[in-house]
Amino acid sequence: MTKGDLRKLYKQKRMALSRAECQKMDQLIFEYLLSLDWSDCRYLHVYLPFGKFNEPDTSLLIEWIRTNYPHIHLVLSRSDIQQGTMTNYLWDEHTELVMNTWGILEPIAGKMLSEDLIDMVLVPLLIADKKGNRVGYGKGFYDRFLAQCRSDVRTIGLSYFEPVDHIEPVDPWDIALQYCVCPSGLYVFE
Repeated sequence: MTKGDLRKLYKQKRMALSRAECQKMDQLIFEYLLSLDWSDCRYLHVYLPFGKFNEPDTSLLIEWIRTNYPHIHLVLSRSDIQQGTMTNYLWDEHTELVMNTWGILEPIAGKMLSEDLIDMVLVPLLIADKKGNRVGYGKGFYDRFLAQCRSDVRTIGLSYFEPVDHIEPVDPWDIALQYCVCPSGLYVFE
């Protein structure tokens, strides 16, 4: 299927999920995330879920990281909607967050962080394929951001749905994931 068709289909599928279904799947995703090796991660880029689109909730993992891996610095982005770019900030208990025009909580200030320091990135998506290609909301924010990260950054997509066989087209600027975590398991891509 094409990206546009998949985007439309999986937005609808996600919106059809009840809050209880999402919470159950969030717990399963969290349990699979625990199986990853977090020991060598110093900077973890996270996202806060876009509630009105039923994105997988990262709060369980964030709380677990803060409790069990205090050496890991959490990183959040602020989007420049006009430019289609993201600026990264260290995120701690003192970071003030505000809702942007899309309804996503973002830092308004703080210590900026270069992309080349980031070790792991949690990537929101609608659906991935079995090669790690993903369909997001179609604005390219994460592709531009990931292109600025180190070549060894670990990318982990979070999805309520298992990867599909194939996404088309795959554009030259698309950055494939290394992992996708969904309620049925952890997928590793080559």
